[in-house]
Amino acid sequence: MPYRLDVTQGSWPADELGAGVAGLLADSTVLSLATTGHECGPHANLAFYAFDDDLVLYFVSERSTRHSRLLADCARAAGTVHLPPPVFGEQLRGIQFTGSAGEAWGHQAEAALAAYQGRYPSFATDPEVREQFLAGRGAAALYRFQVEELTAVDEPRFGRRNYLHAKVVR
Repeated sequence: MPYRLDVTQGSWPADELGAGVAGLLADSTVLSLATTGHECGPHANLAFYAFDDDLVLYFVSERSTRHSRLLADCARAAGTVHLPPPVFGEQLRGIQFTGSAGEAWGHQAEAALAAYQGRYPSFATDPEVREQFLAGRGAAALYRFQVEELTAVDEPRFGRRNYLHAKVVR
């Protein structure tokens, strides 16, 4: 793993927290993304995502959407990934995170496409569509969210109400 976690709240080994975070990301497919802008305030949306070994999440969105326009204005964002609990209030599993997000270009677009196709093999299999994403043409674009801080709860793994906070060090 090219990054390390600096645990700042909770007493859990960073490598075990990292494994737990990777497991949570693998077990879920939908990201809740929160963005904000100077004129229109906060906004939230849902997106399918993929991720890589450097704790970067990738998603696809139309450039015309409110969250895409907000990210073009302000690259700071927050997000959550969670799994539905089997029983109300029990066995909570999820991650809250903050970082920077924006459209992926060049090598970042190649990494985004590779991660996205690794998770969703039928995505952009048409060579023309693939090239549109890599060249940054078209209505939709590849986006990357580089996680900088996170709070994880995984009650089956870390115990009840054990919220672990960490900074991501690259």
